[in-house]
Amino acid sequence: MINATGPRTVSPDFTGTPRPQGLEQAAEQFEALFLRNMLASMRKSTDVLSGEDGMFSSKESRNMRDFYDDALAQNLASQRSTGIASLLIQQLSPQVNKKSGG
Repeated sequence: MINATGPRTVSPDFTGTPRPQGLEQAAEQFEALFLRNMLASMRKSTDVLSGEDGMFSSKESRNMRDFYDDALAQNLASQRSTGIASLLIQQLSPQVNKKSGG
C-alpha cells in the first residue's frame, strides 16, 4: 500500500540535488552493508574453526545463516545502533545545504 500522506522517498530530484530523506536512506543502507560485511567476516573465522563436522557445514544451513545475517544487519542499521548512518548524515548534510542554498 502506498502512503500518499507520508514524505516522498525519492533521493535526487531532476537537477541531481539529493534530498535529505534520500541521504538518510543511503546512509542507513551503507550502515547495513557495513554490518553485513562485518558479520560475514566473523562467520568466515568461525567456519574455519568448525571444519567439515560443524553444525553449519551444509550448504542449506549456510544459506539460512546468510539470510539471517542480512536481516540482522538491516534491523541493526534501521535502529542506527552503530552510529555510522548518523555520522554519514552529519558529514554530508552541510554539502547538501551548500548546494541547495547557493
